[in-house]
Amino acid sequence: MTPQQTVEAFITHWNACDVDAMLALCAEDIVYHNIPMEPVVGTAQMRAMVEGFLGDIASCDWQTHAIAANGNTVLTERTDIFHFKDGRRAAIRVMGTFDLDADGRITGWRDYFDMLEFQREFAPA
Repeated sequence: MTPQQTVEAFITHWNACDVDAMLALCAEDIVYHNIPMEPVVGTAQMRAMVEGFLGDIASCDWQTHAIAANGNTVLTERTDIFHFKDGRRAAIRVMGTFDLDADGRITGWRDYFDMLEFQREFAPA
């Protein structure tokens, strides 16, 4: 797969809430950083963070508005929509940067978003 195809597959796995398939596209030492928060390092920490986050989520619908690749770096402009098990919905506007190694694995993933929007969207009902 090209780097762009890898990122598109990664997003498809998010939309399926398939953590195993997501992590299969990542290097063991991935650095995942939601920029307003602290980064996590490695697939074990990433799995724990993602599984914890998805605990209250029934489904995801990440919509990619724009995607661009330059070598092994892929940029995405997205709206990440989450449907909660209790019926609520949250939508976050995100700019994402993915770095891939020569083997096509994601080594770095940085998402940039507005923390106030995140807190508003994910506030309890």
